Amino acid sequence: MRSFTILSLAALLLVGCAPASAPEANSGAVQEQVARLWTTDTRTVLSGEAALALTHQCSRVSPGPVESQWTPTAAQLDEVEDALILLLSQQLEAAGQSPSPGDYYRQYAGFVIGGRHVIYVNGVSEGGIDVDPGPAFHPGEWRTHAIQICDGGTITFGAEYDVETKAFSDFAFNGAL
Repeated sequence: MRSFTILSLAALLLVGCAPASAPEANSGAVQEQVARLWTTDTRTVLSGEAALALTHQCSRVSPGPVESQWTPTAAQLDEVEDALILLLSQQLEAAGQSPSPGDYYRQYAGFVIGGRHVIYVNGVSEGGIDVDPGPAFHPGEWRTHAIQICDGGTITFGAEYDVETKAFSDFAFNGAL
């Protein structure tokens, strides 16, 4: 399991609190921190039926109704992750949890919801990826199949990112155990 030091979290939070007058510095510093915590090896983009499976969550708000699908670019995913790592850190702290944001794998899907282009993120902790939730799923299939875990609290989360406004909505961890 990857380790995440308090010093790294402090650096992330300080970068997030820097004045808005220096966005270029913030973006580069945050991207550097994200690169250390999240790599492209721990994210995937789902499409078709696999993406639509993300709209059927059992213990948190589901995205939708989905009008259509689209494919987010690598640059858009980098942008999402710049902001998501900070949001996830804050949400974990608010939940009284200490898991590292760097321990989460991310499944993304591009949806049009209410006429808006939204990138939906389904985050699953490394422990949730390693567990075989049933005979139809094998841990290595997280890149092509939606991970759906009922309950489990902070083991998994979902959030919607509006591409135009660059804002998250409906962030939620799964329901408690």
